[in-house]
Amino acid sequence: MLNMNRYIMRQLLIPTLFVTFALTGVIWLSQTLQFVEKLIEGLPISTFLTLTVLLLPGILKYTLLLGLFFGTLFAFNKLYSESELVVMWSAGLSNGALTRAALYLATAVMLLLYILNFLLTPYGLRTVRELRVEWRESLASVVLKEGVFNSLSNNVTVYIREKTKDGSLLGILVHDETVPEKPVTYMAEEGAFIKTDEGPRFFMRKGNIQEVQKEEAKLSILYFDDYTLDLSQYEQGSGALWLKPSTRYFSELMWPEDTATTRRNMDEINQELHQRFGLPLYSITLTLIAIAGVLGGEFTRRGRPKRILIAGAAGVITIVIAMASFNLSSSNPALVSLIYIWPVATGLAAMNFIRTGRVFGKKPSSTKTPPSDVEGATE
Repeated sequence: MLNMNRYIMRQLLIPTLFVTFALTGVIWLSQTLQFVEKLIEGLPISTFLTLTVLLLPGILKYTLLLGLFFGTLFAFNKLYSESELVVMWSAGLSNGALTRAALYLATAVMLLLYILNFLLTPYGLRTVRELRVEWRESLASVVLKEGVFNSLSNNVTVYIREKTKDGSLLGILVHDETVPEKPVTYMAEEGAFIKTDEGPRFFMRKGNIQEVQKEEAKLSILYFDDYTLDLSQYEQGSGALWLKPSTRYFSELMWPEDTATTRRNMDEINQELHQRFGLPLYSITLTLIAIAGVLGGEFTRRGRPKRILIAGAAGVITIVIAMASFNLSSSNPALVSLIYIWPVATGLAAMNFIRTGRVFGKKPSSTKTPPSDVEGATE
């Protein structure tokens, strides 16, 4: 029996992983497009790769469910088509015994989803958000355009007349009004915008520094051959960010901080908490629906394609209703119970269909056993 369970799990694992990786790859590529523009603007390739990898846990928690469902449906249909199920039934294995092996894999996926929901996904989303804010507020992300006034910050403006092919800048003007009473203007014939480990620097040659003291109506001019302006002093501080529900860990959802913003968003925080608890339950439910599409009811070869399509549609409808219950629970707390009732009720109905051939009720006395039905169909 142990060897049989291992064999069935191997048959399930291959299509499950294939569907999961295929769906994850497609969604992951679409998500990474949002960072391509930043990569062109100077985002380091290491940061780009880090951001894209951190998106994977948030994608996997959905693609794993779909992969498990369609992988189970494919694997059991393959076992049926190749008459392996007939051999298993002839060896004395019941539908319940065959289902048990699939439920082992579904339970493992459910535990993995809880890890993704409560640890890896919030960590990934939080880190992505922090890196994006840090990069957006860093002057290292600035791309200077020629012929226009570029704003480095609220009080610093840069004008470049021309950019050469080797990266040099010609006709540089930097106007700094950080101190309104003493605005400073830097002018240079040529220079370069340099990104260093210590921060962005503006290297200028053959120019002057003009400082105006408004109170004294005085202008001071200092000429230089070479001058390096430290731009990191103009970078903004990111400050404290309010944590979105999707970026919070379990403790931050259960016991959120007492702030006005948090109180306004308590419904979304509660919804996120219930969604993280409820979503992994569908690994069991969808597995039972897939198995019910192959093992449940009367076994005839002519009606199998139709039953597979019905099982697939039932799984998709189950997921749609699940997503709807997650979204509606934030605006109507009375629907929170649906997050847990729906997967349990659907799973029990599928299990009953596997055992009796009916969604509800007991097995009719005239219903034949699966082995005899299949053998009769193959004669």
